[in-house]
Amino acid sequence: MPKNIKISQGDCVSSIAAAHGMLPETIWDAPENEQLKAERPHWNALAPGDVLVVPDPKEKLHDAAVDNRHRFVRKGVPEKIKIVLHDEDGEPRAELPYQVEFKGDVPMVEGQTADDGVIEFVLPPTQTRATLRLGEAPDWEEEHDLRFGAVDPITTMHGVQHRLRNMGYACEPTGTLDDATVDALMSFQSDADLTVSGEYCDDTRSALQERYGS
Repeated sequence: MPKNIKISQGDCVSSIAAAHGMLPETIWDAPENEQLKAERPHWNALAPGDVLVVPDPKEKLHDAAVDNRHRFVRKGVPEKIKIVLHDEDGEPRAELPYQVEFKGDVPMVEGQTADDGVIEFVLPPTQTRATLRLGEAPDWEEEHDLRFGAVDPITTMHGVQHRLRNMGYACEPTGTLDDATVDALMSFQSDADLTVSGEYCDDTRSALQERYGS
């Protein structure tokens, strides 16, 4: 019987699919989720209170000889995280050593940022938080707490504020278009060569989605 999952902060289709032994596409493309899919542009940016339907798993039959050994592998789709680091002047923070530490027994990710300031790594579906360290080990210059699945959809004011704040514009996710958010929108619009109005229009949403990546 299909299950109705009420979304809490930090939930996403990828983590729910992993918990139920299913592919994210199988859940997201289920007819029961058609309306939610129309309202939310990305399956990993859901809003608290959304209801996601997990359909019944489909039975698959395989013919196999009884006198041989057979190996069955469950398919999975690893989620990739992309982080872009810039300095105060908007220049990429290139060749910067970093370390990403997860909870539990998940191996750490280490390396250097690319020429464009990018860090990319595969995110295990069970992980919702990690620690990002920047600088030279062992005396790291910076430490940041990463929360995965905590950004609301861009179609909500919370989602707009989350993205602006994560990109360095000063505003808090209050859920309302307050003065701080208007100032942040105006700064973003200026940086994106848009009409500076402080309003959240379609052009601003498209530019914010493109620059943030989701």
